[in-house]
Amino acid sequence: MADLSYYHGVNLAESGDTPSVARVTNFGVTFLNGVAPNADPAAFPLNEPKLITSLAGAEALGSAGTLQDDAITYFGEGASMLVVNRVASDNDAAVQQANLIGDPVARTGLYSALRAKALLGVAPRVLITAGQTGVWIEGGLTSVALTSGGQNLTEAPVVVFTGGGSDAGKVLPTAMAVMGTGAAAGTVVGITITNAGKKMTAAPAVAFTGGGTDPDKALPIAVANIGDVANPFISALNTILPQIRARAYIAGPNTTSDEAVRFRNTINGGRILVIDPQVLKNIDGVPVTKPVAPVFAGVRARVVASAEGVSGSVSNKIIRTIDGVARTIAYPVDSNYLNERQVSTIINERGGFRTWGSRLCTDIQLWQFDSVRATADMINEALEDLYFQYVDRKFTKGNLKNMIEDGNAALRTFKNNDDILGGRVWLSDLNTPDLNSNGKVFLNVEFEPVGIMEQINLTTFRNILYYQLLLDEVRGAIENGPLTLAA
Repeated sequence: MADLSYYHGVNLAESGDTPSVARVTNFGVTFLNGVAPNADPAAFPLNEPKLITSLAGAEALGSAGTLQDDAITYFGEGASMLVVNRVASDNDAAVQQANLIGDPVARTGLYSALRAKALLGVAPRVLITAGQTGVWIEGGLTSVALTSGGQNLTEAPVVVFTGGGSDAGKVLPTAMAVMGTGAAAGTVVGITITNAGKKMTAAPAVAFTGGGTDPDKALPIAVANIGDVANPFISALNTILPQIRARAYIAGPNTTSDEAVRFRNTINGGRILVIDPQVLKNIDGVPVTKPVAPVFAGVRARVVASAEGVSGSVSNKIIRTIDGVARTIAYPVDSNYLNERQVSTIINERGGFRTWGSRLCTDIQLWQFDSVRATADMINEALEDLYFQYVDRKFTKGNLKNMIEDGNAALRTFKNNDDILGGRVWLSDLNTPDLNSNGKVFLNVEFEPVGIMEQINLTTFRNILYYQLLLDEVRGAIENGPLTLAA
Protein backbone atom coordinates (compact mmCIF):
# COMPACT_ATOMS: atom_id res chain seq x y z
CA MET A 1 0.00 0.00 0.00
CA ALA A 2 1.39 3.35 -0.99
CA ASP A 3 1.93 6.27 1.37
CA LEU A 4 -0.56 8.81 -0.01
CA SER A 5 0.82 11.80 1.85
CA TYR A 6 2.63 14.56 -0.06
CA TYR A 7 6.13 13.81 -1.37
CA HIS A 8 7.96 15.53 -4.23
CA GLY A 9 10.38 13.05 -5.85
CA VAL A 10 10.84 9.28 -6.16
CA ASN A 11 9.91 7.47 -2.93
CA LEU A 12 10.82 3.78 -2.99
CA ALA A 13 9.44 1.25 -0.51
CA GLU A 14 10.20 -2.48 -0.46
CA SER A 15 7.07 -4.58 -0.10
CA GLY A 16 6.87 -6.98 2.80
CA ASP A 17 4.37 -9.15 0.90
CA THR A 18 7.01 -11.59 -0.28
CA PRO A 19 6.86 -15.36 -0.66
CA SER A 20 8.03 -17.51 2.24
CA VAL A 21 10.34 -20.48 1.89
CA ALA A 22 9.97 -23.65 3.94
CA ARG A 23 12.83 -24.48 6.27
CA VAL A 24 13.60 -27.98 7.50
CA THR A 25 15.49 -28.44 10.74
CA ASN A 26 17.83 -31.34 11.46
CA PHE A 27 15.65 -34.38 12.10
CA GLY A 28 18.62 -36.58 13.06
CA VAL A 29 19.18 -35.20 16.57
CA THR A 30 18.84 -37.54 19.55
CA PHE A 31 18.22 -36.63 23.20
CA LEU A 32 20.27 -38.84 25.54
CA ASN A 33 19.24 -38.91 29.20
CA GLY A 34 21.45 -40.56 31.81
CA VAL A 35 24.02 -40.35 34.59
CA ALA A 36 27.68 -39.33 34.64
CA PRO A 37 28.81 -38.91 38.26
CA ASN A 38 32.36 -37.86 37.31
CA ALA A 39 31.34 -35.32 34.66
CA ASP A 40 32.66 -31.78 34.65
CA PRO A 41 29.72 -29.90 36.20
CA ALA A 42 30.64 -26.73 34.32
CA ALA A 43 30.42 -28.50 30.96
CA PHE A 44 27.43 -30.67 31.87
CA PRO A 45 25.33 -29.15 34.66
CA LEU A 46 22.57 -31.33 36.09
CA ASN A 47 19.31 -31.24 34.10
CA GLU A 48 20.56 -28.74 31.55
CA PRO A 49 20.61 -30.13 27.98
CA LYS A 50 23.94 -29.70 26.23
CA LEU A 51 24.71 -30.19 22.54
CA ILE A 52 27.73 -32.20 21.38
CA THR A 53 28.53 -32.73 17.71
CA SER A 54 31.25 -35.35 17.97
CA LEU A 55 32.65 -37.89 20.39
CA ALA A 56 35.30 -35.40 21.48
CA GLY A 57 32.55 -33.39 23.12
CA ALA A 58 31.73 -36.32 25.39
CA GLU A 59 35.16 -36.38 27.05
CA ALA A 60 34.03 -34.11 29.89
CA LEU A 61 31.31 -36.61 30.80
CA GLY A 62 33.85 -38.99 32.32
CA SER A 63 33.76 -42.75 31.97
CA ALA A 64 31.56 -43.46 35.00
CA GLY A 65 27.82 -43.84 34.59
CA THR A 66 25.90 -44.31 31.35
CA LEU A 67 26.25 -41.15 29.28
CA GLN A 68 29.74 -41.43 27.82
CA ASP A 69 29.34 -45.11 27.00
CA ASP A 70 26.01 -44.47 25.26
CA ALA A 71 27.51 -41.51 23.38
CA ILE A 72 30.38 -43.71 22.14
CA THR A 73 27.84 -46.18 20.74
CA TYR A 74 25.70 -43.43 19.22
CA PHE A 75 28.54 -41.70 17.39
CA GLY A 76 30.06 -45.06 16.49
CA GLU A 77 26.97 -45.84 14.43
CA GLY A 78 27.60 -42.76 12.28
CA ALA A 79 25.56 -40.09 14.06
CA SER A 80 26.73 -36.50 14.23
CA MET A 81 24.63 -34.52 16.72
CA LEU A 82 23.54 -35.36 20.26
CA VAL A 83 21.74 -33.52 23.04
CA VAL A 84 22.96 -34.80 26.41
CA ASN A 85 21.07 -34.40 29.66
CA ARG A 86 22.81 -35.41 32.89
CA VAL A 87 20.77 -36.26 35.96
CA ALA A 88 21.95 -36.89 39.52
CA SER A 89 23.28 -40.36 40.23
CA ASP A 90 21.90 -42.28 43.21
CA ASN A 91 22.47 -45.79 44.58
CA ASP A 92 18.81 -46.14 45.50
CA ALA A 93 17.03 -47.62 42.47
CA ALA A 94 13.75 -45.80 43.14
CA VAL A 95 15.47 -42.45 43.56
CA GLN A 96 17.55 -43.04 40.44
CA GLN A 97 14.45 -43.83 38.39
CA ALA A 98 12.75 -40.70 39.69
CA ASN A 99 15.81 -38.63 38.71
CA LEU A 100 15.83 -40.09 35.21
CA ILE A 101 12.12 -39.54 34.64
CA GLY A 102 12.29 -36.09 36.17
CA ASP A 103 9.70 -33.50 37.11
CA PRO A 104 7.25 -32.07 34.55
CA VAL A 105 7.01 -28.70 36.31
CA ALA A 106 10.74 -28.18 36.86
CA ARG A 107 11.44 -29.85 33.47
CA THR A 108 14.16 -32.11 34.76
CA GLY A 109 15.15 -35.61 33.62
CA LEU A 110 13.31 -36.66 30.49
CA TYR A 111 11.23 -33.50 30.69
CA SER A 112 14.42 -31.52 29.99
CA ALA A 113 13.86 -32.46 26.35
CA LEU A 114 11.08 -29.87 26.33
CA ARG A 115 13.70 -27.17 26.93
CA ALA A 116 16.27 -28.32 24.38
CA LYS A 117 15.09 -26.23 21.43
CA ALA A 118 14.83 -23.04 23.47
CA LEU A 119 18.28 -23.54 25.00
CA LEU A 120 20.19 -25.00 22.06
CA GLY A 121 18.29 -24.07 18.92
CA VAL A 122 17.86 -27.72 17.93
CA ALA A 123 14.92 -30.00 18.66
CA PRO A 124 15.62 -33.68 19.43
CA ARG A 125 13.63 -36.13 17.32
CA VAL A 126 14.50 -39.37 19.13
CA LEU A 127 14.64 -39.73 22.92
CA ILE A 128 16.63 -42.45 24.70
CA THR A 129 17.29 -42.84 28.39
CA ALA A 130 19.17 -44.92 30.91
CA GLY A 131 17.13 -46.92 33.41
CA GLN A 132 14.99 -50.02 33.47
CA THR A 133 12.63 -49.02 30.68
CA GLY A 134 11.56 -52.60 29.94
CA VAL A 135 9.86 -53.49 33.22
CA TRP A 136 6.18 -53.54 34.04
CA ILE A 137 3.95 -54.36 36.99
CA GLU A 138 2.38 -57.79 36.78
CA GLY A 139 -1.07 -58.06 38.32
CA GLY A 140 -1.35 -54.38 39.13
CA LEU A 141 -4.40 -52.14 39.40
CA THR A 142 -5.21 -50.77 35.94
CA SER A 143 -8.42 -48.88 36.72
CA VAL A 144 -11.26 -48.37 39.19
CA ALA A 145 -14.72 -48.06 37.67
CA LEU A 146 -17.32 -46.14 39.65
CA THR A 147 -20.82 -47.66 39.52
CA SER A 148 -22.11 -45.04 41.96
CA GLY A 149 -20.50 -41.80 43.08
CA GLY A 150 -22.38 -41.69 46.36
CA GLN A 151 -24.19 -38.60 47.63
CA ASN A 152 -24.16 -35.95 50.36
CA LEU A 153 -20.44 -36.44 50.97
CA THR A 154 -18.82 -33.51 52.75
CA GLU A 155 -15.25 -34.75 52.34
CA ALA A 156 -13.40 -37.23 50.18
CA PRO A 157 -13.85 -40.78 51.47
CA VAL A 158 -10.88 -43.07 52.03
CA VAL A 159 -10.43 -45.80 49.40
CA VAL A 160 -9.74 -49.26 50.88
CA PHE A 161 -8.69 -52.38 48.92
CA THR A 162 -8.96 -55.94 50.26
CA GLY A 163 -8.44 -59.39 48.78
CA GLY A 164 -6.48 -59.53 45.54
CA GLY A 165 -5.63 -63.22 45.59
CA SER A 166 -3.24 -65.37 47.54
CA ASP A 167 0.17 -64.70 45.94
CA ALA A 168 2.75 -64.35 48.71
CA GLY A 169 4.35 -61.40 46.90
CA LYS A 170 1.06 -59.53 46.53
CA VAL A 171 1.00 -55.81 47.29
CA LEU A 172 -2.40 -54.13 47.45
CA PRO A 173 -2.86 -50.83 45.60
CA THR A 174 -3.61 -47.42 47.03
CA ALA A 175 -5.84 -44.73 45.57
CA MET A 176 -7.56 -41.44 46.31
CA ALA A 177 -11.14 -40.37 45.70
CA VAL A 178 -11.72 -37.24 43.59
CA MET A 179 -14.67 -35.11 44.69
CA GLY A 180 -16.99 -33.42 42.25
CA THR A 181 -17.78 -29.71 42.10
CA GLY A 182 -20.77 -27.68 41.03
CA ALA A 183 -23.69 -29.93 40.11
CA ALA A 184 -21.58 -32.96 41.06
CA ALA A 185 -20.75 -31.64 44.55
CA GLY A 186 -21.14 -34.19 47.31
CA THR A 187 -20.20 -37.10 45.04
CA VAL A 188 -17.04 -38.89 43.97
CA VAL A 189 -16.37 -38.40 40.26
CA GLY A 190 -13.11 -40.32 39.88
CA ILE A 191 -10.42 -42.46 41.50
CA THR A 192 -6.74 -41.54 41.23
CA ILE A 193 -4.42 -44.54 41.54
CA THR A 194 -1.41 -43.59 43.68
CA ASN A 195 0.18 -47.06 43.73
CA ALA A 196 -0.84 -49.85 41.36
CA GLY A 197 0.24 -52.64 43.70
CA LYS A 198 1.51 -55.88 42.16
CA LYS A 199 1.10 -59.64 41.84
CA MET A 200 -2.63 -59.64 42.47
CA THR A 201 -4.19 -62.77 41.01
CA ALA A 202 -7.75 -61.56 41.50
CA ALA A 203 -9.36 -58.14 41.40
CA PRO A 204 -9.40 -56.68 44.92
CA ALA A 205 -12.64 -55.53 46.51
CA VAL A 206 -13.08 -51.75 46.74
CA ALA A 207 -14.63 -50.10 49.77
CA PHE A 208 -14.95 -46.53 51.02
CA THR A 209 -14.84 -45.16 54.55
CA GLY A 210 -15.38 -41.68 55.93
CA GLY A 211 -16.92 -39.12 53.62
CA GLY A 212 -18.11 -36.71 56.29
CA THR A 213 -20.82 -36.70 58.96
CA ASP A 214 -23.96 -35.96 56.95
CA PRO A 215 -26.55 -38.52 58.17
CA ASP A 216 -27.96 -38.79 54.64
CA LYS A 217 -24.66 -39.57 52.98
CA ALA A 218 -24.23 -42.60 50.75
CA LEU A 219 -20.75 -43.95 50.08
CA PRO A 220 -19.64 -44.68 46.51
CA ILE A 221 -19.56 -48.11 44.90
CA ALA A 222 -16.71 -49.15 42.60
CA VAL A 223 -15.11 -52.14 40.89
CA ALA A 224 -11.35 -52.68 40.48
CA ASN A 225 -9.65 -54.03 37.36
CA ILE A 226 -6.20 -55.62 37.31
CA GLY A 227 -3.67 -56.43 34.61
CA ASP A 228 -0.18 -55.52 33.41
CA VAL A 229 0.69 -51.92 34.28
CA ALA A 230 3.27 -49.90 32.34
CA ASN A 231 6.26 -48.38 34.10
CA PRO A 232 6.39 -44.60 34.71
CA PHE A 233 8.91 -44.03 31.89
CA ILE A 234 6.07 -44.75 29.46
CA SER A 235 3.60 -42.20 30.80
CA ALA A 236 6.33 -39.55 30.93
CA LEU A 237 7.35 -40.24 27.32
CA ASN A 238 3.75 -40.24 26.11
CA THR A 239 3.43 -36.78 27.67
CA ILE A 240 6.68 -35.38 26.25
CA LEU A 241 6.89 -36.82 22.73
CA PRO A 242 3.84 -35.20 21.07
CA GLN A 243 4.87 -31.78 22.37
CA ILE A 244 8.17 -31.83 20.46
CA ARG A 245 7.18 -34.12 17.57
CA ALA A 246 9.65 -36.80 18.63
CA ARG A 247 9.74 -40.57 19.11
CA ALA A 248 11.41 -42.64 21.83
CA TYR A 249 13.49 -45.77 21.39
CA ILE A 250 13.40 -47.93 24.52
CA ALA A 251 14.66 -51.36 25.48
CA GLY A 252 12.31 -54.20 26.32
CA PRO A 253 12.70 -56.62 29.25
CA ASN A 254 15.65 -58.52 27.71
CA THR A 255 14.32 -61.88 28.89
CA THR A 256 12.13 -63.76 26.41
CA SER A 257 10.25 -62.85 23.25
CA ASP A 258 6.94 -63.59 24.97
CA GLU A 259 7.74 -61.15 27.75
CA ALA A 260 8.90 -58.55 25.22
CA VAL A 261 5.48 -58.74 23.57
CA ARG A 262 3.74 -58.65 26.93
CA PHE A 263 5.70 -55.52 27.82
CA ARG A 264 4.83 -53.91 24.49
CA ASN A 265 1.15 -54.50 25.24
CA THR A 266 1.39 -52.08 28.17
CA ILE A 267 2.29 -49.26 25.73
CA ASN A 268 0.37 -47.15 23.27
CA GLY A 269 0.54 -43.57 22.07
CA GLY A 270 2.13 -44.06 18.66
CA ARG A 271 5.59 -42.60 19.32
CA ILE A 272 7.49 -45.34 21.19
CA LEU A 273 9.65 -47.98 19.49
CA VAL A 274 10.34 -51.03 21.68
CA ILE A 275 13.56 -52.94 20.96
CA ASP A 276 14.47 -56.34 22.40
CA PRO A 277 16.92 -57.84 23.32
CA GLN A 278 19.88 -55.81 24.56
CA VAL A 279 23.30 -56.09 22.87
CA LEU A 280 26.69 -57.51 23.85
CA LYS A 281 30.12 -55.93 23.61
CA ASN A 282 33.40 -57.75 24.04
CA ILE A 283 35.32 -56.02 26.83
CA ASP A 284 38.70 -57.59 27.52
CA GLY A 285 37.43 -60.94 26.29
CA VAL A 286 34.25 -60.88 28.36
CA PRO A 287 30.82 -60.33 26.75
CA VAL A 288 29.07 -57.49 28.59
CA THR A 289 25.40 -56.55 28.17
CA LYS A 290 24.93 -53.01 26.89
CA PRO A 291 21.86 -50.87 26.04
CA VAL A 292 20.31 -51.35 22.62
CA ALA A 293 18.55 -47.95 22.38
CA PRO A 294 21.76 -45.95 21.59
CA VAL A 295 22.47 -48.44 18.79
CA PHE A 296 19.12 -47.86 17.08
CA ALA A 297 19.28 -44.11 17.72
CA GLY A 298 22.74 -43.91 16.13
CA VAL A 299 21.60 -45.94 13.13
CA ARG A 300 18.55 -43.71 12.76
CA ALA A 301 20.71 -40.56 12.79
CA ARG A 302 22.97 -42.15 10.17
CA VAL A 303 19.96 -42.90 7.94
CA VAL A 304 18.62 -39.34 8.25
CA ALA A 305 22.03 -37.95 7.24
CA SER A 306 22.25 -40.31 4.24
CA ALA A 307 20.57 -40.14 0.84
CA GLU A 308 17.53 -41.89 2.35
CA GLY A 309 16.83 -38.96 4.64
CA VAL A 310 14.02 -38.65 7.16
CA SER A 311 11.74 -40.96 5.17
CA GLY A 312 14.33 -43.77 5.30
CA SER A 313 13.74 -46.70 7.63
CA VAL A 314 15.85 -47.55 10.67
CA SER A 315 15.28 -51.23 9.86
CA ASN A 316 17.57 -53.57 7.89
CA LYS A 317 20.71 -51.53 8.48
CA ILE A 318 24.10 -53.02 9.34
CA ILE A 319 25.10 -52.37 12.96
CA ARG A 320 28.69 -51.25 13.48
CA THR A 321 29.20 -51.18 17.23
CA ILE A 322 28.13 -54.51 18.74
CA ASP A 323 29.69 -57.93 19.10
CA GLY A 324 26.56 -59.92 19.81
CA VAL A 325 23.02 -59.89 21.18
CA ALA A 326 21.89 -60.97 24.61
CA ARG A 327 19.43 -63.47 23.12
CA THR A 328 19.60 -65.06 19.68
CA ILE A 329 16.76 -63.98 17.40
CA ALA A 330 16.29 -66.46 14.56
CA TYR A 331 15.22 -65.00 11.22
CA PRO A 332 12.44 -65.20 10.15
CA VAL A 333 10.58 -67.13 12.86
CA ASP A 334 11.57 -65.19 16.01
CA SER A 335 11.89 -61.84 14.25
CA ASN A 336 8.48 -62.11 12.58
CA TYR A 337 6.85 -62.96 15.89
CA LEU A 338 8.31 -59.81 17.44
CA ASN A 339 7.94 -57.43 14.49
CA GLU A 340 4.30 -58.33 13.85
CA ARG A 341 3.60 -57.41 17.47
CA GLN A 342 5.46 -54.10 17.18
CA VAL A 343 8.72 -55.09 18.83
CA SER A 344 11.89 -54.31 16.87
CA THR A 345 14.93 -56.52 17.23
CA ILE A 346 18.36 -57.47 15.84
CA ILE A 347 19.07 -60.36 13.48
CA ASN A 348 22.36 -61.82 12.24
CA GLU A 349 21.83 -62.25 8.50
CA ARG A 350 23.68 -61.63 5.24
CA GLY A 351 27.03 -61.04 6.83
CA GLY A 352 26.33 -59.15 10.03
CA PHE A 353 24.02 -57.89 12.73
CA ARG A 354 21.13 -55.82 11.40
CA THR A 355 18.40 -53.70 12.89
CA TRP A 356 15.11 -55.40 12.14
CA GLY A 357 11.68 -53.84 12.51
CA SER A 358 10.42 -50.27 12.75
CA ARG A 359 6.84 -50.46 14.00
CA LEU A 360 5.80 -48.03 16.72
CA CYS A 361 3.50 -49.08 19.54
CA THR A 362 0.09 -48.05 18.25
CA ASP A 363 -3.18 -49.67 17.31
CA ILE A 364 -3.55 -47.27 14.36
CA GLN A 365 -1.94 -49.15 11.49
CA LEU A 366 -1.70 -46.05 9.28
CA TRP A 367 0.84 -44.53 11.73
CA GLN A 368 2.78 -47.58 12.90
CA PHE A 369 5.97 -47.12 10.85
CA ASP A 370 8.66 -45.03 12.52
CA SER A 371 9.81 -43.35 9.29
CA VAL A 372 6.26 -42.42 8.27
CA ARG A 373 5.63 -40.77 11.64
CA ALA A 374 8.95 -38.90 11.37
CA THR A 375 8.21 -37.75 7.81
CA ALA A 376 4.80 -36.41 8.77
CA ASP A 377 6.37 -34.62 11.74
CA MET A 378 8.97 -33.01 9.48
CA ILE A 379 6.40 -31.77 6.96
CA ASN A 380 3.95 -30.56 9.59
CA GLU A 381 6.70 -28.61 11.31
CA ALA A 382 8.03 -27.16 8.04
CA LEU A 383 4.54 -25.97 7.06
CA GLU A 384 3.95 -24.55 10.52
CA ASP A 385 7.22 -22.64 10.27
CA LEU A 386 6.43 -21.43 6.74
CA TYR A 387 3.01 -20.08 7.67
CA PHE A 388 4.31 -18.52 10.88
CA GLN A 389 5.88 -15.94 8.58
CA TYR A 390 2.40 -14.96 7.33
CA VAL A 391 0.93 -14.29 10.77
CA ASP A 392 -0.33 -10.68 11.04
CA ARG A 393 0.21 -9.90 7.36
CA LYS A 394 -2.53 -8.04 5.54
CA PHE A 395 -5.56 -10.06 4.43
CA THR A 396 -5.14 -9.51 0.69
CA LYS A 397 -5.61 -11.56 -2.43
CA GLY A 398 -1.87 -11.46 -3.03
CA ASN A 399 -1.03 -12.86 0.40
CA LEU A 400 -3.64 -15.61 0.12
CA LYS A 401 -2.27 -16.54 -3.29
CA ASN A 402 1.29 -16.57 -1.95
CA MET A 403 0.27 -18.76 1.00
CA ILE A 404 -1.16 -21.41 -1.28
CA GLU A 405 1.71 -21.24 -3.76
CA ASP A 406 4.36 -21.33 -1.02
CA GLY A 407 2.75 -24.36 0.58
CA ASN A 408 2.51 -26.19 -2.73
CA ALA A 409 6.13 -25.29 -3.54
CA ALA A 410 7.23 -26.80 -0.21
CA LEU A 411 5.28 -29.98 -0.89
CA ARG A 412 6.82 -30.22 -4.37
CA THR A 413 10.25 -30.04 -2.75
CA PHE A 414 9.38 -32.90 -0.42
CA LYS A 415 7.99 -34.89 -3.34
CA ASN A 416 11.13 -34.34 -5.42
CA ASN A 417 13.15 -35.51 -2.40
CA ASP A 418 11.09 -38.74 -2.26
CA ASP A 419 9.76 -37.91 1.19
CA ILE A 420 6.13 -37.84 0.04
CA LEU A 421 4.26 -39.26 -2.93
CA GLY A 422 2.46 -35.97 -3.46
CA GLY A 423 0.49 -33.24 -1.75
CA ARG A 424 -1.39 -29.97 -2.18
CA VAL A 425 -2.67 -26.91 -0.32
CA TRP A 426 -6.07 -25.26 -0.91
CA LEU A 427 -8.49 -22.84 0.74
CA SER A 428 -10.90 -24.55 3.11
CA ASP A 429 -14.67 -24.17 2.86
CA LEU A 430 -14.55 -23.03 6.48
CA ASN A 431 -13.54 -19.56 5.27
CA THR A 432 -16.48 -17.20 5.66
CA PRO A 433 -16.62 -13.38 5.80
CA ASP A 434 -17.45 -13.32 9.52
CA LEU A 435 -14.48 -15.56 10.38
CA ASN A 436 -12.12 -13.89 7.90
CA SER A 437 -13.01 -10.46 9.25
CA ASN A 438 -12.02 -11.76 12.67
CA GLY A 439 -8.52 -12.54 11.39
CA LYS A 440 -8.99 -16.26 10.79
CA VAL A 441 -7.81 -18.08 7.65
CA PHE A 442 -8.33 -21.78 7.01
CA LEU A 443 -6.11 -23.86 4.70
CA ASN A 444 -6.38 -27.56 3.95
CA VAL A 445 -3.22 -29.58 3.33
CA GLU A 446 -2.97 -33.16 2.14
CA PHE A 447 0.13 -35.27 1.58
CA GLU A 448 1.13 -38.91 1.69
CA PRO A 449 4.48 -39.89 3.25
CA VAL A 450 6.56 -42.43 1.36
CA GLY A 451 6.11 -45.74 3.14
CA ILE A 452 8.43 -48.75 3.31
CA MET A 453 8.35 -52.14 1.60
CA GLU A 454 8.30 -54.27 4.74
CA GLN A 455 7.02 -57.44 3.05
CA ILE A 456 8.16 -58.50 -0.41
CA ASN A 457 6.29 -61.48 -1.83
CA LEU A 458 7.73 -63.73 -4.53
CA THR A 459 5.87 -66.51 -6.35
CA THR A 460 7.99 -69.07 -8.22
CA PHE A 461 6.81 -71.61 -10.82
CA ARG A 462 8.20 -74.68 -12.53
CA ASN A 463 8.04 -74.78 -16.32
CA ILE A 464 9.00 -78.11 -17.90
CA LEU A 465 9.04 -76.57 -21.39
CA TYR A 466 12.60 -75.47 -20.62
CA TYR A 467 13.52 -79.11 -21.32
CA GLN A 468 12.28 -78.59 -24.86
CA LEU A 469 14.55 -75.56 -25.20
CA LEU A 470 17.45 -77.63 -23.95
CA LEU A 471 16.75 -80.41 -26.48
CA ASP A 472 16.37 -77.89 -29.31
CA GLU A 473 19.71 -76.34 -28.44
CA VAL A 474 21.41 -79.74 -28.44
CA ARG A 475 19.85 -80.64 -31.80
CA GLY A 476 21.05 -77.35 -33.22
CA ALA A 477 24.56 -78.03 -31.98
CA ILE A 478 24.51 -81.47 -33.62
CA GLU A 479 23.26 -80.24 -36.96
CA ASN A 480 25.08 -76.96 -37.33
CA GLY A 481 27.52 -76.61 -34.49
CA PRO A 482 30.48 -78.29 -32.85
CA LEU A 483 28.61 -81.57 -32.37
CA THR A 484 27.91 -82.04 -36.11
CA LEU A 485 28.47 -85.70 -37.07
CA ALA A 486 31.24 -86.42 -39.61
CA ALA A 487 30.08 -87.65 -43.06
